[in-house]
Amino acid sequence: MKTDVRQIARERLSRERGVTVKDWGGRIPVAFVYPNSYYIGMSNLALQTVYAMLNAYPELVCERAFYDQPGAGEHHPMPVVSLESQRPLGDFAVLAFTLSYEFDYFNMVQCLKSAGIPLYSHERDERHPLVIAGGACMLTNPAGVAPFLDAIVIGEAEAIVPDLVAAWQDGLYGSRDDLLQDLASIPGIYVPTRPPVFGAIERQYVHDLAGTEAYSTVLTADTELSDMTLIECARGCGRGCRFCIAGYVFRPPRYRPVDELMAVIEHSLEHTEKVGLLGAAVADHPDLSELATRAHAAGARISISSLRVDNLDPTVLAVLAAGGTKTVTVAPEAGSERMRQAINKGVDEEQILRGASMVGESGARRFKLYFMVGLPEEEDDDVYAMAALGTRIKERLDAAGNGTRLVMAVSPLVPKPWTAYQFEQQDDIATVKRRQGILKQHLAPGIEFRSDSPWTARVDDVLSRADERLAPMLARMEDNSLGTYKRAIAEAGLDDGLPWEGERPPWYIVDVGMTERFLLREMDKHRRIKATIPCPPPEVGCKLCGVC
Repeated sequence: MKTDVRQIARERLSRERGVTVKDWGGRIPVAFVYPNSYYIGMSNLALQTVYAMLNAYPELVCERAFYDQPGAGEHHPMPVVSLESQRPLGDFAVLAFTLSYEFDYFNMVQCLKSAGIPLYSHERDERHPLVIAGGACMLTNPAGVAPFLDAIVIGEAEAIVPDLVAAWQDGLYGSRDDLLQDLASIPGIYVPTRPPVFGAIERQYVHDLAGTEAYSTVLTADTELSDMTLIECARGCGRGCRFCIAGYVFRPPRYRPVDELMAVIEHSLEHTEKVGLLGAAVADHPDLSELATRAHAAGARISISSLRVDNLDPTVLAVLAAGGTKTVTVAPEAGSERMRQAINKGVDEEQILRGASMVGESGARRFKLYFMVGLPEEEDDDVYAMAALGTRIKERLDAAGNGTRLVMAVSPLVPKPWTAYQFEQQDDIATVKRRQGILKQHLAPGIEFRSDSPWTARVDDVLSRADERLAPMLARMEDNSLGTYKRAIAEAGLDDGLPWEGERPPWYIVDVGMTERFLLREMDKHRRIKATIPCPPPEVGCKLCGVC
């Protein structure tokens, strides 16, 4: 039975609050596409923020579109229509994809296929929509999917959208070549058919978040974070964990003023009492305790995306408990003191155990911890130490007497571009499986153990660090099963180490502000198990990494 995508869109729209619906007359139609399900996409704050930002322009009409996997018995890409008017993607002048996860690359290709739009930018002309993309994946390495895209946004929307919209107004309905030339002249816009020299596309970012807004304007129950206003209270992270792109490419750390955040929270309470505070380093907000207390006093039920175990605050935990938060999440990342120092996590075991006691005493239902295996220089002893740490954490939770359950989520490392590990080989599948087995065997009874497939991590690595050979591989794939990925990667010659080794890596087309010298020095510090001081706020600045 064929799925009626338009009826699904109408039903979803009917259950939303805060949606913007505009008449198309005289306006530039833009489809803002999240290449994954509606359920996931409507919990994405970037989607919500840019949707509101574009619709603030009277000259534009921006509508959302999502990609849902084909249903049972459907073997071809489902047609993708916009939510607001149920129009096909081919009716729009601009298709703007947000790419936060590399596994969504396949879905982006399926969106174009379903709409009958030529996949490669050189095959499109004035009859076709302008296809652009932004998001974290494009900031770290746009090379793999660049052949599909007419233009790529490198950086934060607030710093680029005004010039982008002006270019659309001036040239969207004229010569495609002239429009691409104009786009290529905008700081932070990469036009793949006009390749610049390496490092010429500089990341654009907002130096001061005061006065900007990033919160969800559309509420729905049909999403992962049901009927919750999501508010960004921090951007970037200064901790410098050596595996994490947030601690490198989103530098420097910036925080929204408490009074501005409270104004958004008080406005949101007119529609829902549920408020989620988001950011790469929410827990490092200097006024988090004050913000949580004031928000709770105003009647908000607060949740926070993740906390840090070394600065857990009883006041914040109490507010979370009062708001109905069931799970407190932290990320020690490594089990041994040696590996935590090597990855620059800056958390010792006593801090972790003290945090576990606080979470247990708060009455939280679950304490979820994120760890990794496959870190550079990791040994089996480090994995045994992770299991032993889990046992000691459980003892602290049990001692509190509130029945808090421990969840340990352990993922294989995926070395990402623009981190200290960008040139490191991923651990082989057999080693990762063996170390996951050590954990399963030695974790204390009652600990819930979750792990990702090492093959999934291997595919993620290829998607993250591939060059332009990735595009034809994705174009040929008929489904996104793990088996199909494995075969496609082998056929594309992307399964044997780092194919660009010895040359400039493909992501160096972007300049994120981070110097290679700094990243190489960070990898050397990893091997010497030496810490790097946290990145200070931008008004302080320093000369370590090159960003400030």
